[in-house]
Amino acid sequence: MNTLLTTEEVLELVNTEYSSLGKAHNCKFLGRGCNDHYLIGIGCMWYVFRVYMNHKYYIENPDAFQFELDLLDHLCGAGIPVSPAKRRDNNELLGWTSTTSGDRAFALFTYAKGCVLNRRTTTPERFFLLGKTTAEFHLAANDFQSKHSRYHLNRKYLVDEPLKIIAQQSDKALRTISEHEVGAIEKTISSIQPIEELIDTVSSLDVSGDEYGIIHGDLHPGNVHFYKDQIALFDFDHCAYGWRAYELAVTDYMNEWQKTELLRGYESVRPLSKGERDCITVFAKLRRLWNVGDALAIDLIRDEPSS
Repeated sequence: MNTLLTTEEVLELVNTEYSSLGKAHNCKFLGRGCNDHYLIGIGCMWYVFRVYMNHKYYIENPDAFQFELDLLDHLCGAGIPVSPAKRRDNNELLGWTSTTSGDRAFALFTYAKGCVLNRRTTTPERFFLLGKTTAEFHLAANDFQSKHSRYHLNRKYLVDEPLKIIAQQSDKALRTISEHEVGAIEKTISSIQPIEELIDTVSSLDVSGDEYGIIHGDLHPGNVHFYKDQIALFDFDHCAYGWRAYELAVTDYMNEWQKTELLRGYESVRPLSKGERDCITVFAKLRRLWNVGDALAIDLIRDEPSS
């Protein structure tokens, strides 16, 4: 499936592929999520090395990895504060390495300086900045063109795929989670019914203008770092074509002043239509379903790290 590389193997790979940056002297395994991530020290600089998971349900072909890296390169050039990939010694952004479970893609990203929002660092100004930067990213992405393909976060990926993977968990022979977790999932599905009405609502949104285009796909405070008055967006692994209002579904989990400031910041750059505003809560419900399906799907393609 997806064999975990040791820190020694990663360090050797980085020094072979990115020697122009200097000699990597430190490598720490950060964790296994949708991909494997390692913190890399080169000189006085820090980077994040990603080894992409194979067989992810939303990666339809290897072109999708290159799409993400090219998008980040474009956004960085447009002045959007993101963490782009560094070029290898051969000037390519994406690389491949052989493992016991087959070839896996990799990339080295700049480290996003700062920290995530917490009780001590949460301010109205930062939520406003998050909304403003999100809108600026959306508009800058309108100019991005790529010969590589990427999925659309439509009904297939918002509803059908999550329900498909959840249905597998109803089969005790295929189940990989506990009875308690199954009960929690069933409660989530029950809370967002009727799903067809939700789909009908979002299907009424425009798909020809700024309302639809490239989105981050998994934008939440955990994928944003703040440093003083600066912001950096990172982890575009779920980037896709989709409704921009879906990006704002994260406000459904915020308190009122946080939601107000984020939307105010967003609309200072790109005003929302009434239809988009009305759909934010709908997208929040669909996102709860997507979150469950996404987590289950990724669990199924992991090999447990050896001790």
